Amino acid sequence: MLLIVNVMISNLSKILIFFCLLLVRQLQAGEIWRESFSVPGKGIWGSENGLIQTDLTGLKWSLLFESVTLADANDYAKTVATSGGRFEVVDVTGEITWVSEIINISEFVKTEISMEAIETGSNTNTENKYLKAFYKLDNGPEQPFEISSSNTGNWGTVTAGQKNLVGSQLQIIVRMTNNYASDKVILDEVLVIAEEKPAEPILAGEIVINEVMFNPKENGSDYVEIYNNSTKTIDLKRLKMASKTDDLELTQIYQLTVTKQFFEPGSFLALTKDTAGVFPFFDIQCKTCFLQMEKFPSYNNDEDFIVLLDENLKVIDELHYTDKLHHPLLADEEGIALERISTETTNEFGNWHSAASVAGYGTPGYKNSQGETAKISNPEVIFSPESFSPDFDGYNDEYLIEYKTTKPGCLASISVFDATGRFVMKLANNEILGSEGKFSWNGEDQTGQRMNLGVYVVLVEIFSLTGETWHFKDGVVLTGKL
Repeated sequence: MLLIVNVMISNLSKILIFFCLLLVRQLQAGEIWRESFSVPGKGIWGSENGLIQTDLTGLKWSLLFESVTLADANDYAKTVATSGGRFEVVDVTGEITWVSEIINISEFVKTEISMEAIETGSNTNTENKYLKAFYKLDNGPEQPFEISSSNTGNWGTVTAGQKNLVGSQLQIIVRMTNNYASDKVILDEVLVIAEEKPAEPILAGEIVINEVMFNPKENGSDYVEIYNNSTKTIDLKRLKMASKTDDLELTQIYQLTVTKQFFEPGSFLALTKDTAGVFPFFDIQCKTCFLQMEKFPSYNNDEDFIVLLDENLKVIDELHYTDKLHHPLLADEEGIALERISTETTNEFGNWHSAASVAGYGTPGYKNSQGETAKISNPEVIFSPESFSPDFDGYNDEYLIEYKTTKPGCLASISVFDATGRFVMKLANNEILGSEGKFSWNGEDQTGQRMNLGVYVVLVEIFSLTGETWHFKDGVVLTGKL
């Protein structure tokens, strides 16, 4: 008796292990494509005049039937409502080929196909009654399923299948015929399941914090811009953003998104709780470069930590900011973003700077106004054209002053005078410059009045926080139509 009990326990253990392994496998694999044929009347059928009627609209599969003959409406290869929907072939002369759409399996491994292959009736003719299943991987040759690929004659019901496919594109092909009115060949529940490829680790510095708004204007919202500094396409669902407590413990850990969204190399993305608190305050050049998070950490207006994490809470990038990173000549930092200069080192005092005033004090979702400066010994200014006519004809309508700086934080004042030396217009007054940019003059004075035709002088003064000053001068002719 004891021996029998031990044997039963041993077998029970094996059974439990088997079902545990089966459960784990089912949890790992997920459905990526299915066709249950739930919409009836899709396919082909005959008519009294011998012509083939078709309805293949709105489907993710197609039919090939060049050599098929259908005598009347009772002859068909179409979906029916029976058993919740299935595809039936009845009294067809010739071969029907059912072809799935191209299924993307590039993000998966161990892809499996299964389908129900059913026949009813008693005819056993293997030439005139069959269902044969094939697949094509990456547009290669047709390959038969390894399980019940060829079903002929009177086979009953089987589940045809193929396992362990790895590739980028998959297509399923099923060839069927049934030349008998009292028999049916049936295709049902075409299913593709697979396991997702293990995600490649996101390394520190591959995504960086690139711009932050932590002290917005009234009715404005915080935002944090990130930049994909890698060569990888990264799923945003894997990322989280957080802050830190006074004891430097992670807090307010929020997932960026719960849906799969891809972040391409070299791309910018602005994260915020509410885009309505960002869009009205800045020149938004890319509205699709924003992600409105369901929950967003609350960041202090003077000092805090912004932490970017992967799905395992490993730090990818971290910024300890203070309001002292802003330009020292700013009277008020409210509504002004901090921009990153270089992608190399995050927490380096000189690597962050106030966004340029000429860029609206922030560039969420696109390239920073403050970046690595040109490799030049002195700032450069280019004036163009030599004459301009603001008549809106699309040709030389504005006078442009383009600049490049040698270091972040330079400021500029730009004044326009007429030929007698009389002051006309202040184009810039201690404006914070970006690493490069431009100003323009439309030929108007300080009050918005159009100036008379003639010669004008433009003076540009650029100075740095270390006391360096550079002066530039140009003459331009304001012209008009004769």
